[in-house]
Amino acid sequence: MYPILFVVLLIFINFPIQFKISTMKFIKFTFAILLTLVAFGAKAQEKKEQKLIETLEKFKLTLIDPNESTLYTLTSPKLSYGHSAGAVEDQKTFIDNMVNGKSDFVTINIADQTVEVEGNMGYVRHTFNAVTSTDPKIAPIKLKIFYVWVFEAGAWKLRARQAVKILI
Repeated sequence: MYPILFVVLLIFINFPIQFKISTMKFIKFTFAILLTLVAFGAKAQEKKEQKLIETLEKFKLTLIDPNESTLYTLTSPKLSYGHSAGAVEDQKTFIDNMVNGKSDFVTINIADQTVEVEGNMGYVRHTFNAVTSTDPKIAPIKLKIFYVWVFEAGAWKLRARQAVKILI
């Protein structure tokens, strides 16, 4: 790492001399380029965050009306899906339980949601208010949920989820 920094420093010092421009102009030019790169990086993060928010909405709607291919598209093969009762499912078990009605959501309302994106990782926290229908019982649930999403091949995939009960 130090040799790279040394080379960059040498280029930074010698560039204005070689191309006969003032050091001040070179510093302004370098600063402008760095600012542009930072702005493009921030814009890319905003786009990723917006795409994650859209994916969260699609995931919520798919939990209410489960579709096997959509669930496979939205989840990682390495999924770890933790329930508030302590059960942990892999991708196949989670999807089978959703599609076969073992987990059945009638309504879902999300509150207090926070979304953070760092590189290709997304972290989501929210309060999950839902009504479940596990034959023959219909029951309200209130959970705090933490999701870990990974951005792969231009799409967000759910990698991990953990829920804890909030007493109603």
